Amino acid sequence: MEEVRIQKHDRSVSFRVATDAGEFIVFDLSLSSPTRNRTLYSGKEFSLAWAAAEAVLGEIAVPDELLKFATTA
Repeated sequence: MEEVRIQKHDRSVSFRVATDAGEFIVFDLSLSSPTRNRTLYSGKEFSLAWAAAEAVLGEIAVPDELLKFATTA
């Protein structure tokens, strides 16, 4: 499993890639989010996972560490 933590202003997400399963998992790490609602996406579509991350952070560029997954989606 690979993990990239991304922060913008006072919001942050954990973008995890379960490489063996080909699954993307996005967690809202922001303290303002209730713990029961922190999993924003779990599935096999990078574009949907990235959209979930941007829903928290606003529009941002895909980090270099995740580009290899973005181009295979």
